Amino acid sequence: MEKFSFEQGMEELEALVRALETGEVPLEESFKAFERGMALKARLEKILSEGDRRIRVLTESGEEPLEGEDGQ
Repeated sequence: MEKFSFEQGMEELEALVRALETGEVPLEESFKAFERGMALKARLEKILSEGDRRIRVLTESGEEPLEGEDGQ
């Protein structure tokens, strides 16, 4: 599996959105771009979810939250 970073995924997703917003993309390419965008969205959400899970594990195991992260 290719190395995939959140930042790379966001850049690609943003580029797809910009291309779709111009309205200059042919219809069939628009469908493919939309499908790719949905796949990227799911992958990025998975990365964020995993990061959230890791943070919760760390804070539940006794790590103190950083200053300003306690909701105050």
